Amino acid sequence: MASNTDAADINEIMMAYYLAGKKWSVIHDFKEVEKQLAIKKSKVDVELIVQKTMQAEIQAKEVLSWANTNGYKSKVKKVFWTARPGVLARAVNKEVDSRKNPTDVLIQFTDGKFLGISAKATKTKGDIGFKNPGVGTIDSSLRINLKKLLDDEEDIVVKKLKLPESKNLRKSFIRSNLTIQTKTKEFGSKILEKIRDEFFKKIKKLSQKELREYLIKDWLDASNGNYPPYIKVTGMGKKPPYSAKIEDPLKNDKLTNLMSAKKIIVEKVGRDSIGVIADGKKILKMRAKYESEKIASSLKFSGDPWK
Repeated sequence: MASNTDAADINEIMMAYYLAGKKWSVIHDFKEVEKQLAIKKSKVDVELIVQKTMQAEIQAKEVLSWANTNGYKSKVKKVFWTARPGVLARAVNKEVDSRKNPTDVLIQFTDGKFLGISAKATKTKGDIGFKNPGVGTIDSSLRINLKKLLDDEEDIVVKKLKLPESKNLRKSFIRSNLTIQTKTKEFGSKILEKIRDEFFKKIKKLSQKELREYLIKDWLDASNGNYPPYIKVTGMGKKPPYSAKIEDPLKNDKLTNLMSAKKIIVEKVGRDSIGVIADGKKILKMRAKYESEKIASSLKFSGDPWK
């Protein structure tokens, strides 16, 4: 069964291919990368493969154009698909905190410079989510235990509705039973609300300095000490013509507003989100969500635009 990750991986690998000048040999460990691409493609329908591939070509073109006008004047020497453990650190020969550096594809230029690319693709052409930390990342950064709360709450639902213990089996079971799915959706929404409330309780206790630093480092990935430097590129559109948007995490309005704000406040939004306001200006929403099926898939957070 295809997942969102399979489609995202196709987009990343094909972007690496176009960044490499359509030469697989320029991509680090290219035989393994080609093997992984074939596996991912076997799980995704042809229409989606074409879409992710065409978006990737536009993304690569925009990345190289941005690089050329922002201090990366030499040619591409090597391209790395960094989805596998340790690849990014070995490429730059330094320890890299992957929680703070979301590089999916890394370019090494002939002058020795590196540029990381955090890739996303969307069917829309508007502003989209820009950060997707897992529960473990939130727990580690804030020293809380949302994972235990999540597991305890899901266990209650599993027992109450007599759902399969395995999440894979549970997903199929839920989707084949609309009556059960109606119940799991409601239970899932309540769990998301509880997770959001516990998260909110913790960040409300942070001082203004702590809150500012947490938002900048963990949600905008804008730590000046982050290496290698990276940009975010989003492929946009459901069908041709596609477009791509580049964002430098150290140069954007959200960061500027947070850095200069005299007062940052957080408030609950809906049943699953927390909104961030800096000097009266809406900055972003931090939303708890299930990846696909409630009670049967992983829970993540999403940093979303807030207008």
